[in-house]
Amino acid sequence: MSFLTLDHLQKSFGATRVVHDFDLAIEKGEFVSFLGPSGCGKTTVLRMVAGFETPTAGRVVIDGQDVTRARPNQRQIGMVFQSYALFPNLTVAENVGFGLRVAGVPRADRAGRVAEMLDLIGLPDLGGRYPWQLSGGQQQRVALARALAPRPRVLLLDEPLSALDAKIRVSLRNQIREIQQQLGITTIFVTHDQEEALSISDRIVVMHKGIADQTGTPAQIYNQPATDFVAGFVGTLNRFEAEVLDAARGLVRVEGAEIALDRPLPAGRITLAARPESLRIAPDGIPAEITGVEFLGSVQRLRARAAGREVVLDRFNEPGAELPSPGAQVRLAAPGAGWLVLTG
Repeated sequence: MSFLTLDHLQKSFGATRVVHDFDLAIEKGEFVSFLGPSGCGKTTVLRMVAGFETPTAGRVVIDGQDVTRARPNQRQIGMVFQSYALFPNLTVAENVGFGLRVAGVPRADRAGRVAEMLDLIGLPDLGGRYPWQLSGGQQQRVALARALAPRPRVLLLDEPLSALDAKIRVSLRNQIREIQQQLGITTIFVTHDQEEALSISDRIVVMHKGIADQTGTPAQIYNQPATDFVAGFVGTLNRFEAEVLDAARGLVRVEGAEIALDRPLPAGRITLAARPESLRIAPDGIPAEITGVEFLGSVQRLRARAAGREVVLDRFNEPGAELPSPGAQVRLAAPGAGWLVLTG
């Protein structure tokens, strides 16, 4: 039996339905990310799990207990917000111990747990400081420690890294994942940043217009997108209109170039797509003109125009390798498995 079950959740505000029949089963200790653009319903689902919003329909079940109508403080949930939400008049130690004090934990036990949490987040000597004396990354770590101090059953993180600069975000997201794995706590992480979701999640739920478009591992979401929306939202995608020549054999034509996909296809015209790392310059393939070359350290990015649209090719940096110059006429190809056939 799953540890956290979201059973046919729906949420409407007036006549507007923002979450449509949302189903998800999360195992104990699993790290699941809700990924999607602003307004897709991911934070609303999170708030229903936390108890800050009451579902219009459906249930929230934690460890076999139906908590749909329970108050937030009855659910044993820890939550970390985007805005840190630390108390400015309390020290770091007092912030971390706040939930324990409200729960009536004795002072001596509180002090031990606070020290444990500060050590866990790597700030053992900063308990006497105030939030304004900390960096943004340190404040968010204190917010994480405060959420974890009461030993919640579930940890919820609502875009906790979006206010931080890029380098700190990478460091802190890795630390969050390490702490989550160390504690084995069931976690839901809400983000609109695909790199964050792909890098730290056990599974990802890609949300779009109030529904879960696809749920899967990061590799499944990236390599086997189930819908056109998922394919376009997660990662960069090059699209080509193709004519199906032989549906049974998976033979198509793009701009005069025949491509064998070795899988059955629908008849007529379809949309093919390929990730930048799948495309390569080859003797035969789709005709293209190089329009730009970018050096990105470990990756060399080529931009080209093919089939009437801009496309991007990524290749690993090879010192001494010659790159085509802008204006060069080339042909683009990809292995059969590198092509995606997009659906609705």
